[in-house]
Amino acid sequence: MINRIKLGVMVLLAVFALVYVSEVRAVDVEKKSNLTGTWAASGTWVDWGPWSETWTIKQKGKKITGSSNAGYDFKGKVKGSKINFQILAGCYPKYTGTVSNNSMNGTMECTNQSGSGTWMATKTTDAPEVSGASSAGPGE
Repeated sequence: MINRIKLGVMVLLAVFALVYVSEVRAVDVEKKSNLTGTWAASGTWVDWGPWSETWTIKQKGKKITGSSNAGYDFKGKVKGSKINFQILAGCYPKYTGTVSNNSMNGTMECTNQSGSGTWMATKTTDAPEVSGASSAGPGE
């Protein structure tokens, strides 16, 4: 009877330890994907050429919102190292890609006309402020 109680307690402690470790890992993953801050972004549209601008991103959990110094707003999600968001102006491009530390990159595609390209961004500061760089997007 006492051996059964000891075994039950040991199993309970083992389950608790596994749950604790998985929660600690989840917190670590969330810390790694903190996108809140200012980003120097650039890319190349296949038909329209290169662009560059500054993005200000705010992250709450998996959701991101942001704006560019060109006056565009965007919203999207980040899950692990995957990111996707959409600019809410111009050709309404959808951006998909990957995040690694303080950089991200991927592809972009217009949703209301033809157009595609590649993009990249580097985090410049954790403070969400937009600087005065210039930009031109498709469909403007």
